[in-house]
Parts: sequence; C-alpha cells; structure tokens
Amino acid sequence: MSDARVLHFFGGKGGVGKTTLAASYALMLSEDAPKEKVLLVSLDATRSLSDLVKKKLPAKPTKLVAGKGEGGLYAAELEPAALLKPFAAKYVPALEKAAGKGTHLSDEDLGKLFAQAVPGLEELVGLFHLQELLEEQEFDRIVVDASPTSHTLRLFDLPQGLRKFLGIVKTGAEKPSGSKSKKEPVAEGGFLEETGARAERLLALIKDPVRTAFHLVALAEPVPEAQTRMMFAQLRERSIPVTEILVNQVEAKDGCPACHGRRGLQAPHVRKFQALDKTVPVHLVAKRELAPRGLDGLKEFSKEWTGGKETKPLEFSAAEGPPALVRAPSMPPIAAPPLPPTRLIFFVGQGGVGKSSCAAAAAVTLTEKEGPVLLISTDPAHSLSDVLQSRLTDTETQVKGTKGLYARELDVAGWFNALRKRLKEKAEKAFEGAPKTGNDVPPDLAALRNLLDCAPPGIDELAALSCLTDALVQERFKRIVVDPAPMVTAMRVVELADTAKGWLSTLHGVLSKHRAKGLGELADDVAALLKHVKRFEEALASPNESRFVVVTRGEDLAASRTERLVEYLKERKLQVERVLVNRVGPKSTCPKCENRRKLELNAAKAIEKKIGLPVTMAPALGRHPAGLRELKAFRTAWYALSAPVKIKAA
Repeated sequence: MSDARVLHFFGGKGGVGKTTLAASYALMLSEDAPKEKVLLVSLDATRSLSDLVKKKLPAKPTKLVAGKGEGGLYAAELEPAALLKPFAAKYVPALEKAAGKGTHLSDEDLGKLFAQAVPGLEELVGLFHLQELLEEQEFDRIVVDASPTSHTLRLFDLPQGLRKFLGIVKTGAEKPSGSKSKKEPVAEGGFLEETGARAERLLALIKDPVRTAFHLVALAEPVPEAQTRMMFAQLRERSIPVTEILVNQVEAKDGCPACHGRRGLQAPHVRKFQALDKTVPVHLVAKRELAPRGLDGLKEFSKEWTGGKETKPLEFSAAEGPPALVRAPSMPPIAAPPLPPTRLIFFVGQGGVGKSSCAAAAAVTLTEKEGPVLLISTDPAHSLSDVLQSRLTDTETQVKGTKGLYARELDVAGWFNALRKRLKEKAEKAFEGAPKTGNDVPPDLAALRNLLDCAPPGIDELAALSCLTDALVQERFKRIVVDPAPMVTAMRVVELADTAKGWLSTLHGVLSKHRAKGLGELADDVAALLKHVKRFEEALASPNESRFVVVTRGEDLAASRTERLVEYLKERKLQVERVLVNRVGPKSTCPKCENRRKLELNAAKAIEKKIGLPVTMAPALGRHPAGLRELKAFRTAWYALSAPVKIKAA
C-alpha cells in the first residue's frame, strides 16, 4: 500500500474507524521505510488518538515507535488554539494596518471589522503547520486523522475563503488615505502577502494526486453510506484526490443466522460503494470482536489489514443480501415520560451512534403524548429523510402518518446564501453613486458587499442557531427535538454564540455610527441577527428550555469520548438529561453474538461509573429502524426519556 505520497488524510463520517485505520496505516509506512520520519496527527477534537494508543499525546510530535536513526513513527494531537496565538499576533495588526479609509467608514472602523475574522481559523493554521513540517522536511510523511465529514469539507474550503478575504483587504490596502502614504500599506502587508502565498501552496498540495491521498473510510450501513457518497462527490468537486474507499467493520461469513443477517444487511451498501467509480478501489476491512487498542494491538492489526489479504475472503457473493424484513408487532401505548417540559431537546454524540434514530423515535413519542413537535436536523449531512422514510426539505413538513410531527432538514448553504444576497443588496443601496466595479470601488463597499467573507470562519452555522431561535419564538411547537451534526460540530454551534456575538456586536457598533450615511438598514439587519444569538444563548443556559441527551455506543473508545462530551456540556452549565447507550445486542446462544453483547454491557457499565449520570440502554434490532412503525417498536423497547434502570453486570 505504500507509495510516493507525503500527505495522507483519513476521513469520513464520525464513528467509522478513521482513527484506527489512520494509526495502522502510519505504522505500516514507518515499518516499510524505517529511516523515514512519519508523523501521525489528529485534527479531530474528540482526542481519540490518545485513547487509541493508550498514551497521552502532546501537541508537539513525540516518538511512538523507533526506526533507524532519526526515523520512526511520531504522533501528536494538535492544539489549534495554541498554534493560532503566534499567528494572530502578526495577522491581526497586519489586518488593522492594511485597512484603508473608505467612503463611509474610517480605516479604524475597517480595521476593527477585519480583526474579527480571526476566530475559527484554528484548523487552517493547523494545516499551515503540517504544510510547514513537510516543506522544511522535518517529516517525510504525515498521516492525518481528520474530523467528521462536514467539518473536513469546511476545512478544505478555508484556504480558498482566506484567499478571497485577503483579496478584499488588499483592495483597501492599495488605496491611499489621508493618514497613510501609498507605500506604507504595501510594507505593512508583507505578512498578509506571505499568508496568501501559504494558502496558495496549501491548496496546491492538497489537490496534488502525486503528493496527497484521501482515504475515504465508511461503514456498510444506510446513513454512513449516504454520507460517504455525498462526501465522495464533494471531494471530487474540490479536486481532492480520493485514492481508495475503506469499508470498515465488515462481518465475516461464519456464525449464526443473526450473524449472516448482519452481513446480508451490509451487502447492498458495499455494492453501491463499488459502483461509485471503477477507478477508485474499494477495500473491505473485517470487524474485530476486540477492537485494536495500544501499540501492540495496532501493530498486529496493521499487519493483518495492510497485507491486503482481507478484502478477498470478505467479498460478497451475488446471492448475499438483506434478510426478509420481519415487521415489528404493534405495541400498547406507553406511559408519558417524566421529562421536564423542556422546549429544546438535543440528541448529541459522535457520528455513527444512531443520534438520528433516537431523536426521531423520541419525537414520534412526544408528538403522540403532547401535541405538535418539530424534529429538525442541523447536520449538513442529513439523515432524517432516511430514518423517517419521508422526503424532507428545508420547509417544515408534516410527517405522513402522524397528527402533529413536523420535520425539517436545514439547508445551511441556502440560508447563508440568502443572507449573503440580502446584506449585499443593502450595502449596495448605501453606496448609491459609488463605482461598483473596477479599481475605484471604495474599500468599505468592497468589505460590506462581501460582509460574510469578512466574518469569522464557520459563521454559516448561524443558520442552525437562527432557525432554532425562530422555532422557539414562534411557539407553534410544544417541543423542538434537534438532531445536530456529530460531536465536534455540535460543540462549535454551542461556542458559535460567543464568536458570533463578538463579530455582530463590533459590526453593529461600526454601522450604527454611520446611520446618517445610509447604513441604517444594514445596521438593523445585523441587530436582528444579534438578537437571535442572544436569545439562543439564553435558551441554552436555561434548564427550562434546553436539555441534552448524549447518545453513544457500548464500545471501549466510546467511554472516554462520552466522558469528555459530558464534561464539556457541564462546564458550560448545560443540562445533560441522560446518556443513551445504543444498539446493545440481545441475549444469544451464539458465542460470537453473546461475547459481543457482554463487551457492550461492560462498556456501558464503565460509562455509567465514569460520568455518574443515568444511563439508558437501547437494543440492537437486527437492522437500523426506519419508518414510523419500526421507530415506534424501537422507542417502546427503551424509550430514551423514561426513568433508567441500573445496568447489571454482564
């Protein structure tokens, strides 16, 4: 599997095993070329790499496996905030000095706005750091454990976004003002020029198939399959070279009928991966009863997997397919849940744990018991349409077969583009008579007509925040059940309130100063957005308005991730209602199935002990619940919002 590429990304939906495969691949590279320095680095905020290797990894590369001479395997978990500090110390003053005086706004006003575009650049600065390590030949190869789907795609868009932003800044820097000479901005713009050049080189690197490879990791399940196909298309659009699709945790051909049933469910998804592009190989990786942990376990796994012998024995025959669907029996009504009358209920967790199914099942029950409920997905890689077996859009749609359940898949890009258009029109209106094209466009018009390009990266997540606030204010729904993006992005939405508030407050202050010059309408629009942010912040802080259900799996690595997520929410004084351990297998006479169940119960017990919160168990039903009938059977078996039962030892 080794080749000449120097930068390897392992990406895909959360929970598919990216970290394990990235670490194993890095081990293989270092063993194939013991004189080379190979760096394994994590960009994922879940900090799974330290858990996997069973060693606390610092931000500075530390040697894990010795090679020959200085060669060997090094590993690090980057601290993006720490990397941003020295970068921002040069970047912010350079932005402020580069701002030129506009028609309405002073250079000081523009400098304030430009300086607000720094929060959210942490991940890009992390990529700059990796680029520098390769350019200075500190490492021969770097293997990156990337963040989940939507987060990684946004990361790959950041160099282009930065380049566009610096172009807007340059418009002002090249224009003379009363207090600056023509030459001064050019001298001060040295760091900005250098940053723009770095962004150009970074774009060239990640798009170069000779130097970079993207290993797309997937599971043969409905939601991961849909997200993998979407990510494959999005990577192609961005010219990122996808070199292989790795389908992880494929069931072996042995075992009981239940084992064969699980394998049969995987068959159609694997065939769809194989049909994506005949030039991109699809490799199958077997599911291990005991997932590899620690360096010894990873070395053993690396030899088995990277030897290339797994795919052939795991291949599906033409006859293999899903077992006949056994309809779940009708269930009697269940008691009303003892959940406080919270308006917003977030189902959070890492990708692949079944958040969407759990959120949908809870929404179905709440609708039956209490009346109108809104179920909304704020994840750019939506799953609710598949779970509800209903075609959903960005408009609230009543789910067929229910009396009051409405569902919506938020179109983040559409919302953001509509906002962009509205703000641009109001900026143009305020500068009537000023040149709109060419070299004479006023720098403040250039900045305001491209206002969202001058905003902190990730500000498009304002869409989720704004739409949830709208639903709260309207009071049409008794409950709003939220299926957010995986753990990393869900954290960003919580943190976004602070970032957005800082940017919008600065922007509103600058625009309000110049209301008399025609900027009043734009100031009012910004004030409305700021009001939404503050209302969302209030809702999150109130236990009467917001609660979180943390969804996880009965797996070894899940315990540490769940503990960190619960700590994160508690630190921000957010109310964690309970933890739901999903897809726990039933008792079985099959040794393979029973061993799997015991491992899941032991992991659930460890989670309960570590976090000190109620833990509810949800069963594995042999297939992923989809459609109202199956969701009702699923919720009746556990009902995530009912009083939990103490977990018994396996």
